[in-house]
Amino acid sequence: MPELPQASLCPLFWMEFKGHCYRFFPLNKTWAEADFYCSEFSIGRKSAKLASIHSWEENVFVYDLEGQFEWTDGSSYDYSYWDGSQPDDGIHADPEEEDCVQIWYRPTSALRSWNDNTCSRKFPFVCKIAALTIH
Repeated sequence: MPELPQASLCPLFWMEFKGHCYRFFPLNKTWAEADFYCSEFSIGRKSAKLASIHSWEENVFVYDLEGQFEWTDGSSYDYSYWDGSQPDDGIHADPEEEDCVQIWYRPTSALRSWNDNTCSRKFPFVCKIAALTIH
């Protein structure tokens, strides 16, 4: 009997990309609030986390949805796309440390590049969870 192709399924309103489900939330939340909000979504026993990025393709995908760093899902920090002088820990403006990553677009920056920002500032965010795999 021929082997059936593997399919990845995501919840309603989530987008699938290479075995994971992503969803952009246009809600302004701090890093901690966004991380907790993501954890409220689950597939089986796995809960969503703030998106971690491991390739240029994934960076583009996450962006197009609308210090020492680590991803909240525990995965390795194996890819980065920092803008020119970033991360700079806010040496020019904010006295608070900048330990959270935002993807930004500015006319003077590389498209979809990263900036470090304070974790207490509120921004929209993207959650990520492993897709349900069906054989």
